[in-house]
Amino acid sequence: MKKKKIILIIFIVIIFLLSIVGVYLYLEHQEYLKEQAILEQEQKEKELLKNIKSHYNDSVKTNKEATIYELTNNNYNEIGKINKDVELLLEKENITINTKYFKISNLNYYINYMDVDKIESISKSNTRYKKYISFNQNIITKDTTNFYNNDGLVYTINKSFNLPILVKEKDKYYVEYLNQLLYIIKDDVNELINYNNTTTVASTNISVFNYHGFYNPNLGEKCDSVICLTTEKFEQQLKYITDNDFLTVTMWEFERYIEGNLKLPVKSVLLTIDDGGPGVTTRAIPLLEKYNQMATLFLISSWFDPKIFKSNNLELHSHGHNLHNQYECPGYGEQGGAIMCKDRDYLLTDLKKSRELLNNTTAFCYPFYDFNEYSISVLKEAGFTIAFRGGYIKATVGVDKFKVPRFTVMSYLTLNEFKKLIN
Repeated sequence: MKKKKIILIIFIVIIFLLSIVGVYLYLEHQEYLKEQAILEQEQKEKELLKNIKSHYNDSVKTNKEATIYELTNNNYNEIGKINKDVELLLEKENITINTKYFKISNLNYYINYMDVDKIESISKSNTRYKKYISFNQNIITKDTTNFYNNDGLVYTINKSFNLPILVKEKDKYYVEYLNQLLYIIKDDVNELINYNNTTTVASTNISVFNYHGFYNPNLGEKCDSVICLTTEKFEQQLKYITDNDFLTVTMWEFERYIEGNLKLPVKSVLLTIDDGGPGVTTRAIPLLEKYNQMATLFLISSWFDPKIFKSNNLELHSHGHNLHNQYECPGYGEQGGAIMCKDRDYLLTDLKKSRELLNNTTAFCYPFYDFNEYSISVLKEAGFTIAFRGGYIKATVGVDKFKVPRFTVMSYLTLNEFKKLIN
């Protein structure tokens, strides 16, 4: 009996000791699990922070159609939509794991960090409008405002805006919004009001220069024509334009300017090149790109392939497809340009071909500067909205859009004479 009692006691002690060991091991395991959970949480937070930072930069672009939020009483409430591939500037901020929304610069709007990707910088082409002079008129939009660019709808914001007008068109107004030039269709506008936005004086006339060929005599190149220009002279002119902060306007800007629908700074100029011949690709384009200035090439599309003139600093518009042939209309103009007398269907076919090859342009330059009222009527029927001639006067606001004058740049033009013309 005594032996059994001892055995029982030993058994109880063993069970007790095992229980203590079990509890200890359980507590140790729980502590291990807790530590693992903390490590896992720290790793998740580290990865989350890395992920958030991977989307943040001063400049970003939306990676899909996204929601825009307004911060009210510490809550992010939906205020509108933004399209895919829209570039945005963001406010500088200290990114933490709680930064789920980035603040859009200069506005009380936010966007989810997952809806944007880093970009190096905002495209320079998107900032040209900052030199425009606003009208002293504002639009007041309806309670929901749609903002568009040339690719379509960009933003839908569920509120009304009071915005200065930068450009007017028949069915729309262009405004600045979120550091972009966007337009609002007139159907979304409730009211047009007078507003003292600026006292800056706008230009009332612009010099339009017409170039032809370019060559570099230091490389053994020659050009006997008086309308050829050395690269040295062309670079001097571009440097003067750049150093003195001139805006080299695009065709879109110029056409709206002479209509009175866009106000440009006094220091504005339009550079045009005719034909597409000597040195345009090898001499003119590299210099335009070097100084980041814009020019228009009126291309003879049957003579030269438009693809070889690809540059962000050179627009292509029409000089006719195969109309640059002398004396096809004897007795008309100075050199008998075909556009003055050829059969209407012949001309319309040629102009249609030119437009098709040149991105459906609506800007034209008369071959040899020859034109008449018949020419103008054909151009209008073909879908053109503006045409350029010769003439040593500046283009003024309100000038006949089918008789826009240009200064022909000759080889003997000095830099001082150029300065007088441009100013």
